[in-house]
Amino acid sequence: MSEQEKSAEAALRVCWTLNKHQKPFSDSEIMKECMLEVASALFGEKKGVVAAIQSIPMSARSNTRRMEILATDIKSSLLELLEKAPCYAIALDESCDVVDDEQISIFVRFFDVENKIFREELLAILPLKGNTRGEDLFKAIDKFINNSNIRYDKIVSLSTDGAPAMIGKEKGVVKKIRDKNPGLISYQCIIHQTALCGKLSATLKKVMDSLVQLINFMRSHSSLQHRKFKKFLSECDAVYSDLLQHNNVRWLTKGQVVERFWLIKEEVTSFLQTLDTQGAKKHLEFITNQRNMLTVAFLKDILKYLNALNIELQGNGKLIFDLIQSVSAFCRKLDIFEKDIARHEFIHFPTILEYKKENSEEDVAVFVRFLSDLRDEFATRFQDFAEIEKLSQFLKFAYQVDASAEWTDVAAKLFSVSKSSLQVEIIDLQEDISLQMYKTVSTEEFWGKHVSEKYENCKKIAINLATMFGSTYICESSFSKMKRPPRRHTSHLCTPRTPNFKKLAQDRRCNFSH
Repeated sequence: MSEQEKSAEAALRVCWTLNKHQKPFSDSEIMKECMLEVASALFGEKKGVVAAIQSIPMSARSNTRRMEILATDIKSSLLELLEKAPCYAIALDESCDVVDDEQISIFVRFFDVENKIFREELLAILPLKGNTRGEDLFKAIDKFINNSNIRYDKIVSLSTDGAPAMIGKEKGVVKKIRDKNPGLISYQCIIHQTALCGKLSATLKKVMDSLVQLINFMRSHSSLQHRKFKKFLSECDAVYSDLLQHNNVRWLTKGQVVERFWLIKEEVTSFLQTLDTQGAKKHLEFITNQRNMLTVAFLKDILKYLNALNIELQGNGKLIFDLIQSVSAFCRKLDIFEKDIARHEFIHFPTILEYKKENSEEDVAVFVRFLSDLRDEFATRFQDFAEIEKLSQFLKFAYQVDASAEWTDVAAKLFSVSKSSLQVEIIDLQEDISLQMYKTVSTEEFWGKHVSEKYENCKKIAINLATMFGSTYICESSFSKMKRPPRRHTSHLCTPRTPNFKKLAQDRRCNFSH
């Protein structure tokens, strides 16, 4: 490479590093200054090193152009991988960015046949102008898919947040895409559904609303009062220095709000007793009511379980069966929780046990009814996953499944394979001694790297299943980055892959003047 090409490669690498850490491109000048200082300290009088660093073009404007080149390279290589992939799954979500522009986030999960691994990557973030109806969203998506030469018939599944524009029966995005791919499997995000299941009943909601009003009174009624409250907590050496405010947009906030309140409940009560206002008296009456506090104790425990489930479902790279398994386990726990409350044992509700107040049958009946309704809500919302759940044993424990069981009917119907061929292949695979040593590897590695094309139908089903998204978590994560305060000359690329810096540097487009 020429000296100019080496400088261009160095500039590209700096630009890429800034992007990974979501730093403004103007920081490249600071990086260059740091490199010059380091070179002077380490190499002293070796002018060649300092001169080489000084020749690296690092202005913010140049970095913006380089980032466009890097993004184009990453996109083209991704489309090449998708072209070779046997199938892919799509996760869709739409939201407003920090300047209120509507955006559609599209992520893709697929099997990389070259490296024999499963990948989750950002496919596109599409801006929307005007309306955001189902047909408007589909137009933007369809235009991008057609321009990128992505095949609809390769989309095995589609995950959305369940908004009307996404799942509308006539004009929703799912309906429009299914018109182009009748075999499409579509699911509403499992994390969104668990959040919807956790809606409080009337009695519990009334107490929760009163608690939120109390917290708002303590934090927002008066700046002076809020400062005095925090000083009071500090003097009391309380566990926390303030209360948390509830935010309906965030999934976990309700449980965290209740937990923090409970841990400084005594200090809040004492502070309210020092105030001589009607608002303080009203909230003091609420906090000293035993039935109200018993309900808060129940909310603290059950919301903690719901939050634990929510966190378990979050994260990238999770198989749909891992999410279904977590939900199924939680549903079984609800049976135990309901019996525990009904018997007044409270071994699974330590906060109620700790409260040590007499529990009336009426209070217990409210809690039991909520748990029963919660279990029914989970069963109703997740019945769509019942069919796909039958295939989980095959994907994760191929050596243990019955080749003649019901799951083969489901697999043959969903993925258009021959049932007879599938059953025969399963038996051959289970008797294949060469695969025995790979029983302990991960599900993705087993099917992606070790099962040969000899088991064509089995591998097709496994790759399709392992490709599916179970949630739109990855989309939500991208939006959280988009909603950070904007900085000029900044980029947020989401990809684990690295561009071919040398090849790009040898392209004359990268050799900017400096």
